[in-house]
Amino acid sequence: MNKRNPLLEISASKNDNGELVGRLPAEVSSENLLRRFSAQNPVKALRARCLDCCCGDASEVRKCVATECPSWPFRMGTNPFRKKPVLTETEKMRRAELLHGVPGKMV
Repeated sequence: MNKRNPLLEISASKNDNGELVGRLPAEVSSENLLRRFSAQNPVKALRARCLDCCCGDASEVRKCVATECPSWPFRMGTNPFRKKPVLTETEKMRRAELLHGVPGKMV
């Protein structure tokens, strides 16, 4: 581990001539990761990456035409592959009761 940056270490490969390389994230303490990265949700991290790519301009992220980029589907901060469940009226009422404690009333 590097004393200045706990996310780096000296490469074990002789070919790297002692250069610093990124540590495996699984080997970095949660404390050090949280100190450096606010996004703990992978989709939010991808959104942050897209914002970085577009110099912090959210409208440019929305307009992005780099469809070959692996982050492109996630650029809006959601997972488009995860479909929202379709709830029956009975399930909607059950959830409303759980939320508000009022049986039989839709909210």
